[in-house]
Amino acid sequence: MNRFIVSLSLLFCSSALFSQGLLDGYMKGKGCTDVALSASFESGSKFFIKDGTTSLSRSISSLSVFLAHGITDWLDLVGSLPYISNGGKEAGLQDASLFLRLRLAEVTVKGVKARFMLGGGYQLPVSNYETQNAFAIGQQGESKEIRGIIQLEKGRYFVMLKGGYSFRNKPNTDALPLVVKVGIAKEKYYADLFVDYLGADGGGNYLPVEERTPFQELGVSFLRIGGNYYRPFTPHIGGVLGAAYTVDGRNIGQTIRISVGGVVKF
Repeated sequence: MNRFIVSLSLLFCSSALFSQGLLDGYMKGKGCTDVALSASFESGSKFFIKDGTTSLSRSISSLSVFLAHGITDWLDLVGSLPYISNGGKEAGLQDASLFLRLRLAEVTVKGVKARFMLGGGYQLPVSNYETQNAFAIGQQGESKEIRGIIQLEKGRYFVMLKGGYSFRNKPNTDALPLVVKVGIAKEKYYADLFVDYLGADGGGNYLPVEERTPFQELGVSFLRIGGNYYRPFTPHIGGVLGAAYTVDGRNIGQTIRISVGGVVKF
């Protein structure tokens, strides 16, 4: 079951700006590989600005490919590549991400298993997509990523805490990502609920107009809640559904996102 779970966080990642990130609290295992394909649709009629919201419709669809491979029992390689369309106005391959995840320690105390992990990665654009209009699909930014992960498990129930920092190349704005996730992982299904936070370390604003800065300099922040449900169809193939709602933020749409995907394990 754990071989499927690692891909659930992958399935709903479009980029560092639109996701929980690539790394969850489950290691792959030496020689195990998951390949995942997901499709997502995100829509809303409000846009979070410096103070409050304004009317601005957003309709974003994406198709993403992911890979997670266990190099050893304590080291994983994880990557993603999304194709994004913003209302059909702008579309293309966006930013590729590649991470290594290292299990530092795993201990069990009074029936509670605690797993401590460290992740590091790099993100970079793979196409020359537009960044200077309201339908831009990204910020054409490169970033170095670091994540610390703690997962606590009691039977089939778990709690994951993840935090770190995104060191982005100028003119992009650095950011602080945090995720809290609770869930249950059984042989016949997996389900989780999450709170996903991204806080920009400064950066400009899209609105009001008099404060508008180039898109690459915008500080993107959000608070998002959601959940995922996975069910295996065969020992090697499974399907997953997900939903998320952006509760608050800055320079991002107040949207609802629905995702569907499939996982194949080798």
